[in-house]
Amino acid sequence: MPKQTKNTSTDYYKEGRQRALQLGNRGPMRFKENGRLEDDILSAYHQFGFYVFTGVLDQHEIDLLSKEFDEILENAPVSPDATTDRHGRPVKFPGYYTLVPIQNETNIFDKQANEKLEFPDNPNVGLVSHPLMMMDSALRAYGHPDILRMVASVNGDDFVPFHEAIFHKGAGHGAPTNWHQDGRTHWKADGSAIETADGNGKTHGFNLSVSFSQCTPQNCLWVVPGSHKNWRLSNGGSFPSISERIAEAVPMMLEPGDCGMVNRSSLHGSYPNKSNERRCTLLLGFHKRDSAIGTKTTNVHAFKSPSTTVKDVEYSEEYVLKRARMIPLAIDARKQKYPSENAYEYTGSYIGGSKWNDASRAEISQNGDEYWQRDITL
Repeated sequence: MPKQTKNTSTDYYKEGRQRALQLGNRGPMRFKENGRLEDDILSAYHQFGFYVFTGVLDQHEIDLLSKEFDEILENAPVSPDATTDRHGRPVKFPGYYTLVPIQNETNIFDKQANEKLEFPDNPNVGLVSHPLMMMDSALRAYGHPDILRMVASVNGDDFVPFHEAIFHKGAGHGAPTNWHQDGRTHWKADGSAIETADGNGKTHGFNLSVSFSQCTPQNCLWVVPGSHKNWRLSNGGSFPSISERIAEAVPMMLEPGDCGMVNRSSLHGSYPNKSNERRCTLLLGFHKRDSAIGTKTTNVHAFKSPSTTVKDVEYSEEYVLKRARMIPLAIDARKQKYPSENAYEYTGSYIGGSKWNDASRAEISQNGDEYWQRDITL
């Protein structure tokens, strides 16, 4: 059971930073001759449930992500149901924005609470869902060869996607995200993880936060080390409120270009951003193929944006393989932009073409059959 601390926020952030830097789960991606991550990195990830990779993206990619995302923000609707932005222009991607009233101090995903609050003239965007169809820079980052080699090291060569989004915590008024564990399917009856200590067995996959901003203790994601081994909701349990400062939690601090990998079974959340720095992180999620195919669960991600709507699913092989197509498409998009780079070769199966062009761009965003319609909640 996580302990609470009565320290002031300033002390809590300072002590959290110190705890985080002492864990030993931070540094550049290092690979063995066979292309797999070095064993000490994998061991630290499996022990703590998260790892910070430093210096993955260069400044050129960081600038492209920032530029395209700022264009997306400028085109945000003025209210949840609006079809025009604050400049009077049509919103190019209506329905994909999660707007958060500045007054919200509870939870970015508390849709009912947010609807009762007023929105400012300049909307506060908390989340943009499914950016691979909006931002070429996001699609190319998804095909980054070192990122994909890292994914294969954790989930195997036949890894498959989970979900993508961009988290945005505005400077001075970024909304919090409650403490939670994402995984809901692969637990034993007593709440212990099916996933073994070395990462084998059925898993809930992981989220990768690709940062193109400063992620500080005041605005970043916080994780409870080792919490991925037991489910807090088993046997009538519950998640803490984000108003609780958990003593052993640590901030996942990121510089622009860093990537933070978090086991989806880990207890994690983020506090309201009262700092003068915004946080922008591109979320890329991945699963093991054999953890997805045949699993019955409730899907909460295969929608335009987070909502109270859910759907019961059983993931067929066709469903998963059609979603996996985004991996080779991203690799090809990146190859076209960076032809001298040593591209990753995806050896997993997928359904659909792998060439990125105008035709495939139209296919993945076809109304009613968008690529995200096959997101994989586990």
